[in-house]
Amino acid sequence: MFSKKIKIEDVEKFLKDNPNFFLKKSSILDQLNFPKNINKEFQNQNQIISFKDWLIEKLKLQKKTLIDNAKHNYISQKKIHLVIISLLQKKNKKDFFSYLNNDLPSFFKLELINVVTSKKKISDEFNLIHLEEKKIKEIHQSKNHFVMDAVDDSSGLYNSSNNKIISNAIFSFDKKILSDFPLLVFGSCDKHFISNRAYDLILFLSSIVEYKLIELNK
Repeated sequence: MFSKKIKIEDVEKFLKDNPNFFLKKSSILDQLNFPKNINKEFQNQNQIISFKDWLIEKLKLQKKTLIDNAKHNYISQKKIHLVIISLLQKKNKKDFFSYLNNDLPSFFKLELINVVTSKKKISDEFNLIHLEEKKIKEIHQSKNHFVMDAVDDSSGLYNSSNNKIISNAIFSFDKKILSDFPLLVFGSCDKHFISNRAYDLILFLSSIVEYKLIELNK
């Protein structure tokens, strides 16, 4: 009788179908080899370690990721606090929009930060993004709704941009108060806003922008 050759795919499927297998057969772990570099497949025997050491390496990598994220959020927080102070000091719309449109994108290493309006005259006056009311209605959500995602090219938001915007963050202003300025957008040429990094900080900044714009719009 011929024995059936077991394929790697069969073993992989079995382990996925039986996630508690090693709980029942924990002694097997001591007999297995694991890749030293958990991000790449091992190349030779020198790259093989025990399960215990493999687990430690994995925990180290997770810790490093947490620390990197914490550092990123700390730096972002400091930047946003400086920006908020500057925004609140603006005395008129011209200075406010100039700071928002011209200074902040480079400060945050983004392609653009701008306000969207359906009013062509206002757009030309303050160098804002002009978009038809119909398109704005398709994008604008409930008051203070905030989303970070890949760009929907059909929105037409960045048709006038010189560079390709890949990801964006969109904040919906209160249209009852700011009917001429319904949206605040942050645009990036990379996948900056897909990871949701610093979500709460950018949302907080957006709320401050709305607060100041309401003040200046009275």
